[in-house]
Amino acid sequence: MFVLRPERIVVPLIPECSSCIIHSLIKLVPLLTDDADLQFEMMRIGMRYLAEGFEKRIRPHPLSVDLYHELYRMAGVEDPYAETKRESTEVALRILPEVDATVRSFSGLERLRAALAASIAGNLIDYNTAAHSPNLDTLVDDFNGILQHGIDVDDSPLLWQALRARHGHIVFVADNAGETILDIPLLRVIRDAGWHITYVVKGGPMANDATRRDIAGTEIEELATIADTGAAAHGVPPNLVSQEFLSLLSGADLVIAKGQSNVETLPTLQAQLGVVAFYILRGKCDNIAHALGAKRGDNIVLRWPGE
Repeated sequence: MFVLRPERIVVPLIPECSSCIIHSLIKLVPLLTDDADLQFEMMRIGMRYLAEGFEKRIRPHPLSVDLYHELYRMAGVEDPYAETKRESTEVALRILPEVDATVRSFSGLERLRAALAASIAGNLIDYNTAAHSPNLDTLVDDFNGILQHGIDVDDSPLLWQALRARHGHIVFVADNAGETILDIPLLRVIRDAGWHITYVVKGGPMANDATRRDIAGTEIEELATIADTGAAAHGVPPNLVSQEFLSLLSGADLVIAKGQSNVETLPTLQAQLGVVAFYILRGKCDNIAHALGAKRGDNIVLRWPGE
């Protein structure tokens, strides 16, 4: 399938970003406090950030990260999504054997594509996008649907060629808790191809993004070396991640990045460090999907920059 790769990946601030930020606040604020007066104050602060962000044309990612940091500090709550993440992980672990049996029924490139379908299904466990509502009860059906429909922006043959051409070190930049469990079939394919994997989670809690605590005791620890970004932030913002993460990234032979926040942040680091990445996600936001030459609802496996 022909893939129209963007010359640059940039996610600008657009008017529709306001709905996503407000939607995230409506979910977040009750998790931070049940005090009605404090909830009103948090929403007021959120509206102020939004107004100032639009006035200064601040891109959506740094705007939301700065806002979340202030609200977390204000509430004195470290991980408001802890219960949501625990439930997501439990459900994903429960369905993993069925998903994995399907993936193992294929071989070669088709096994890789089935593993990618599982990983994309995991990317539906996203509680921070206005146009998307995750349903943990339908994850198996979602996986089967992706498997049947296929990958819309499909660079999986390039990933397969890269895995088979040589062995090396893959840095796998993870996304949400629960989603991590459905990355396991893909991690197995990569390991079986002879690659060493470093699986990177967040350096601290941010929405339902996965941290070390969220994958502790899972098979991921057997399949990969675990590292973190050094930042409590969506994606890998260059101004917040640790030097250790930057060194890890610069030494990678290949990078795999899950989810929309990595689309918003990783391309800047790619340009600085000269690394190639495969982006794996469901396009759940028009703005981010368009940045990848795709549309909302697309299943995406995109190599960037292109060959």
